[in-house]
Amino acid sequence: MNEDIYVKLCERLNKNVVKRPPIVSVLNLLRELFTEEQAKLAAEMPLGAHTLKRLAEQLNRDEAQLENMLETMADEGIMFVAKRENNEKEYSVPPFAPGIFELQYLKGEETEKARKRFHLIAETHKELSAMADDLFKDVEAANKKMGSPGLRTLAVEEELPSNTEIATWEKISEIMDQEDSFAVGTCTCRHEAKFEGDPCKIDGVPMEACVYFGKVADYIVDRKFGKRYSKEELLDLLKTCEKHGLIHTINNFLGDNIVLCNCCGCCCQIMKPMLKHRGLNRIGGSNFAAVVDPETCTGCEECVDLCQVEAIEMEDDKAKINPDYCIGCGNCVSQCPSGSLSLVRCSDYKPPKQREDVVGFGL
Repeated sequence: MNEDIYVKLCERLNKNVVKRPPIVSVLNLLRELFTEEQAKLAAEMPLGAHTLKRLAEQLNRDEAQLENMLETMADEGIMFVAKRENNEKEYSVPPFAPGIFELQYLKGEETEKARKRFHLIAETHKELSAMADDLFKDVEAANKKMGSPGLRTLAVEEELPSNTEIATWEKISEIMDQEDSFAVGTCTCRHEAKFEGDPCKIDGVPMEACVYFGKVADYIVDRKFGKRYSKEELLDLLKTCEKHGLIHTINNFLGDNIVLCNCCGCCCQIMKPMLKHRGLNRIGGSNFAAVVDPETCTGCEECVDLCQVEAIEMEDDKAKINPDYCIGCGNCVSQCPSGSLSLVRCSDYKPPKQREDVVGFGL
């Protein structure tokens, strides 16, 4: 087997925003996902989305053979396809994430092939986590080095305070209004946890909870990686996620709404390091924070159990919120039996504009 092909493929994928080092587990995963011929093609493909004709010319390949190969790869979740307004297809190599990794989970399959791939992906997470632990020992330095988090929190809309103006990017319903195509697939992190023998700790948690939009949603439905949802169905799903304490997270920029996750603290590969290394900023908070009224708090502890970032503890039989850890999801507010919790504005942060090199899966 030509190892150089997979190193070159890793280098090509690392031209995208989310990068992975060419370590043993990453290369083992690429060997499983790509044949040598497929790896060679993906490594040669230029950045951006390209028509079949243009790719055939650029790569000096037979058009019919190239199309067959690209379509096969698209069915396997290692090539992205989008349609122009004239229905002409454009092909692009999806990034590591969100992209190739997630596409291996979205179907929720439990076949032997799926299990093998899941375990290989889990190995990459373990190896990368071990490498990251050294960086995360100094949380302040790690936050500076990593910069702004790639995801931000969206608060439960019904609990947003009425005494402040709410921006478009702070409201789920208005974000949904920007879109006309929705698809939902199996949660990557919870499915991996299930296969690793450590399933999600939340009873009855929704497994199908990864939401995609636009051209990515169309691709996911066309290739049967997930299910088409109407806007109304999606909003109902998000309500169910809130009842289970899942935190809505979305890309931390203004532009294409690529993916909306519904995360739990026990399975989420991004949230788990935040619980292990307190103060680590890998998911940006909403512009709101939860506060408690000690006069009405009954000490039922439901909010403590619900909080996915472990930002609430009991003190003198009253709930106490740690503002350093609260990311303003609002789930505790929506489910407080005594109505003792509320959201207050704590920031006016506006996400930056989408970078030119972040364009969904069209990379």
